[in-house]
Amino acid sequence: MGVLSLELIKQHLNIPSDFTGDDQLLEQERDSAEAYAVTFLDLEDDDEAAAEALAKPQVKQALLMFIATLYNSRESEVYSGTQETKAFDRLLYQYKKWSI
Repeated sequence: MGVLSLELIKQHLNIPSDFTGDDQLLEQERDSAEAYAVTFLDLEDDDEAAAEALAKPQVKQALLMFIATLYNSRESEVYSGTQETKAFDRLLYQYKKWSI
């Protein structure tokens, strides 16, 4: 879908706008983050609701944070003292489609 511009993602990551070496990677991470958010929100079968959710400021912020995690941790194993953040979940929970 690409609700976040590459310029905004670079700004969030403190990447100079004229550096294009990671553009393809950043676009892949953006697409992955959006797909993950849509799945997390249980909106895979509703394109209109998914687009509406991804346009929300809180969801965009969650996407930026998730992209930063993907960009800064490019391996499946991390050997430094990193800590998982719950901000992504907290920003998205209010839009999650809950079913009984």
